[in-house]
Amino acid sequence: MFGLDYMRSHFTRGQRYIIVSILSLFLPFTMCFAVLLFLTVRLLLKGEIQKAYKNIPYSYCFILFSILTTIVSLFYKNYLGVIIGIGFLPFFSFILYVRDNMSPRLFELITTLLTALSLFAAFYGFIEYIEILNKIDINTFELIIFNRPKQRINSFYFNANYYAMMIEFFIAIAFYKIITLGDLRVRFKRFIYYVIVILTNMFMLVLTACRTAWLAIPACILIMLIVSKHYKTCLSIGVVTLFIVIYFIIHPSAFPRVDNIVAYFLRRKWIWQTAIACIKDHPLFGEGPLTYYHIYAQYGGHATQHAHSVYLDPLLSFGIVGILTVIPYIFSHIKGVFKKITSRTNLPLMALILGFVTIVLVHGTMDYTVFFVQTAFLFLTIINCFEEDEHTDKPIVLSSSHNIVINNDHIKNIYIGFKAFNEKGSDYFREILEDTDQLLDHKGEIYDGLHIDLSYDNNLLIYLDDTDIHRFNVYDLFN
Repeated sequence: MFGLDYMRSHFTRGQRYIIVSILSLFLPFTMCFAVLLFLTVRLLLKGEIQKAYKNIPYSYCFILFSILTTIVSLFYKNYLGVIIGIGFLPFFSFILYVRDNMSPRLFELITTLLTALSLFAAFYGFIEYIEILNKIDINTFELIIFNRPKQRINSFYFNANYYAMMIEFFIAIAFYKIITLGDLRVRFKRFIYYVIVILTNMFMLVLTACRTAWLAIPACILIMLIVSKHYKTCLSIGVVTLFIVIYFIIHPSAFPRVDNIVAYFLRRKWIWQTAIACIKDHPLFGEGPLTYYHIYAQYGGHATQHAHSVYLDPLLSFGIVGILTVIPYIFSHIKGVFKKITSRTNLPLMALILGFVTIVLVHGTMDYTVFFVQTAFLFLTIINCFEEDEHTDKPIVLSSSHNIVINNDHIKNIYIGFKAFNEKGSDYFREILEDTDQLLDHKGEIYDGLHIDLSYDNNLLIYLDDTDIHRFNVYDLFN
């Protein structure tokens, strides 16, 4: 599935750049940004970035935002902010390119990669945890929730809280994959795989000792179920979540790092008071990225990098004017997402997007972990994929050995079985598809690796030997 021939036949060169950028998320953040910068420069020289700016409404907002941020940082001698302000331009430019070139097949691949590589990140984090135990002379495995930042695992993500947010995103993606599986009886092995991905990442979340994430995850899952119209499952998970909350209220000592939770809130309150004082002094423009790190000594605040709030730090760093420069793009984006939801188009993806937003808003009440290279890139990549179903996949040959070609003409021909599927079930539907020669040219070969299913949201799923997944919306091709 991941060979060079597969990549060349299934994806354009620019889409392969996007795949490389996803792989770079599993490198240290400096290397990740270096990869993104390299790819952006390459695309800029080929004229691809310019096309993205022309194709996407209000994309110029990011140029204004980057220029304004850099100038403000220079004015206040916030030199770290200057570097970040300059870095914003290639970073946002690549995000725009991702939005302009995302397709259904590419989106399914990158989400598959992210779930698989999250296990690699977990393995690396577990080795890190074993080394932490060894440093305190514990040579056997013990589950210990540490308080000290240096004793909390971070895998590839510099800080335990950044890794915690990445875990939240990984779990949301794995849950998205589950709700798009279709008939679980047919895809039971894949269902078990994604459950393992979720449980593994939840175990690693315990080792990060991040508390806010345990609020963000159930909120995300419930929002995803509501948007994707899984109301019964939502009610069931909501009840379980309620019982868990009640349990921790009755047994607070079972909650991670409960012994320092009062000191934690008092420290956050100190940070927020410092941030608010600076906002009052510089409400229009802020003082550039990481303003808090630049001013905390001047205001007598707690020493840290940011304001630990997604609600305060943007206003602190960019001011009212800075935020207003990107508002047109944000409003356009929100309008596009809710248009998809109201028309019931690709609801699982819209559920994932709103799930990601929920994670940031809930986790952001106590921290600003989205303001980091890897967390920001993954967040912005996913939420900017809402138009992926409007982009055409590259025509492909699924298997050169069997010369199987699937394109829209072939797909239209197999919809004769759609009504039969609704009336008699997936087995009957599959028999119809197997009996027709209109689906594929097998050239005399008996082809057993092709499986077809219909998901709950009327997307036709075509997968080859349990690897290649291709999604087509039934209603779009009928109408």
